[in-house]
Amino acid sequence: MCPSTPQQATFAEIKRFVEPNSIAIVGATRQTGAGSFNIVERLLSHGYSGTIYPVNPAAKEILGVPTYARIGDIGATPDMAIIPVWERSDVPRLVRECVEAGVKAIIVVTQGFADGDAEGKALQDDVLRVAREGGARVLGPNSLGVANAFIGLTTSFLPHKMDRVPVGVICQSGVFFLNLRTFTALGKAIDIGNGGDIHFVEALTYFESDPDTRIILMHIEGLPQGRRFMEVALRTSLRKPIVALKVARNSEAARAVQSHTGSLSGSDEIVRVALKRCGVLLVSDIAEMEDLAKALLRLPPMSGRRVGIISVSGGAGVMVLDACQDHGLSPARFSAETVSHLQEIHPGWMKAANPVDMWPLAAFSGRGVSATAMTGLKALLGDPGVDGVVLALATPFYEDILTVAAAVPDLMRTYGKPICWWTIAGSDDEKEAAIEDRGAVVFESADRAAKVLARLADREHFCRENSPGSG
Repeated sequence: MCPSTPQQATFAEIKRFVEPNSIAIVGATRQTGAGSFNIVERLLSHGYSGTIYPVNPAAKEILGVPTYARIGDIGATPDMAIIPVWERSDVPRLVRECVEAGVKAIIVVTQGFADGDAEGKALQDDVLRVAREGGARVLGPNSLGVANAFIGLTTSFLPHKMDRVPVGVICQSGVFFLNLRTFTALGKAIDIGNGGDIHFVEALTYFESDPDTRIILMHIEGLPQGRRFMEVALRTSLRKPIVALKVARNSEAARAVQSHTGSLSGSDEIVRVALKRCGVLLVSDIAEMEDLAKALLRLPPMSGRRVGIISVSGGAGVMVLDACQDHGLSPARFSAETVSHLQEIHPGWMKAANPVDMWPLAAFSGRGVSATAMTGLKALLGDPGVDGVVLALATPFYEDILTVAAAVPDLMRTYGKPICWWTIAGSDDEKEAAIEDRGAVVFESADRAAKVLARLADREHFCRENSPGSG
């Protein structure tokens, strides 16, 4: 059955790239091991579930996979073809051979097209013309292609990790096929490279309807499809969060973009305003992208901007308070019931207030750190005037914090409110990983924890203001 709308047609076209049942590697190398840039080897190592057709006239087989002299010799039409050859002048001919074999999805890895000189730009035009005449779509040139952990697919010639996480990545650089610091965010990915044919609009249209994708991460150097992109991004943002790292903020970086992908970056300020209007959550660097991706995957929504703070140190609580106010959040005013409940574990000389200073409470009540933290969390989360909580609990209280961390997921499900954890005592990757393994979400500073809550609140506000019938 043919797709009934342009949106469905675009989804079907990009699905050929991200979910192919068979792949031809046109110009597959026989070299293997580190530094071989062998896509066949990468596909086999990730357990790709489809059929692989290496094309190399000088080989009979590659890593045990039968090899063909030309793509037309396969005797079947692959869903997708990858062209990784290094000589750019060969690419138009190879694209024509793919088109003649009936292939409708072609990835061009080769560099030196619009990202190079005038000759390269002319060659790219030839590639796109040949593909268009044959009814094929092209990803690239200068693209690592696609990844899909759900079927063990990667067209990257570089080793990288994937995981079946509900994250879709759209990028203009292969660096985003590498991992974030604390978790693998590569569930599915599309590297548009030069974006000669397929660009952000098409990739975003796929992820909008993809059932495996819950959030979308974007790396943007240039955005030439402005009006069309805004239409798709606005529609998608109401269904799934989009997080974008917009680079090339200054003139030198913008010039570097031209040589990297051949893209024109346009006015950075205009692009940022357009992205915000579409509900896209902008981040300033990869660390912030990682923070927000973790939060969107693991935390409940933040329905307002009122924050409750619990800290094992009075000084740390004040730091969190400053950070919250820096990002447009307000300290929650506890209800009389919450104050009364908290006052029961406070010494007589100390009034229950926000931030909640746990240390004297733990000492006075004799409950210890974990029990005091749990009492405070339940009180704050149950207060209708609290939209989210920052918990500042240091790693020296290791056994206590593991007990609290194990309870955090149930608390968030029960109350439907996010808890951001700041470990205060600096980065300890092993201990922070243990906390996150139990379901809590850890941030390296009070500022980063508060900023995440603010961005979650921004998203909820956008969805309320732009949902159908919001008026």
